[in-house]
Amino acid sequence: MAVPVTQSPAELSLWWNTLPPELLKPIGSPLPGDTTADIAIVGAGYTGLWTAYYLLKADPSLRVAIVEANYAGFGASGRNGGWASALFPAGLNALAKASSRSDAVRMN
Repeated sequence: MAVPVTQSPAELSLWWNTLPPELLKPIGSPLPGDTTADIAIVGAGYTGLWTAYYLLKADPSLRVAIVEANYAGFGASGRNGGWASALFPAGLNALAKASSRSDAVRMN
């Protein structure tokens, strides 16, 4: 049994707050009863949703069911701001030590 959600997505996640209205979808309801699927995926975070996407891309005839206790992105996937950088995670001296000073200056 799922733990009831006491907060709406908008109260928990910046990403829900910044969605344009046309992309907001209602939170799903429980399954109406027994369901048959070729593959059942537990969790509608990044891993679950991308797994379903690529399974269906590989074989569109698959019946894939994604089950989520709360709503898609409820856990870490919906709260993570991520981090991406084109910079190396090291200082100039560490890069120079691994290669040369001129290479380090060029990379930095």
